[in-house]
Amino acid sequence: RDRWRVALIGVGNLGSALISYKGFKEREFNIVAAFDNNRRIAGRVRRGVRINHISKLKSVVRKAKIKMAIITVPVHEAQTVVDKVVEAGIKAILNFAPTKPKVPDFVALLNIDMGIEMERLSYMATQKNR
Repeated sequence: RDRWRVALIGVGNLGSALISYKGFKEREFNIVAAFDNNRRIAGRVRRGVRINHISKLKSVVRKAKIKMAIITVPVHEAQTVVDKVVEAGIKAILNFAPTKPKVPDFVALLNIDMGIEMERLSYMATQKNR
């Protein structure tokens, strides 16, 4: 049950919640490493996942054969992080930063903007309540 080995970048509130989400493993997505630029949390383990400093991204990705990344960083860091992820060899990215980073054509990128999704939901709720 380890078909997709995943890296999570950004271990704030959302990243921590995603590390704890059991639905990934049920669907054969296994977060095997996490990364953050905060040196105070680097080296810690959360829910069995080691948090590495972002400077170790390339070496850990290659050693752990990680194929996919989830990005939960602030908007102003998103493009830099995406560039590092692509440089590390990852070709599939799920981006939760509220921006649309640029990636090469050979990289699959899915952007999840929670603000837009909430707007969509509020519109749907308004239509249902008419």
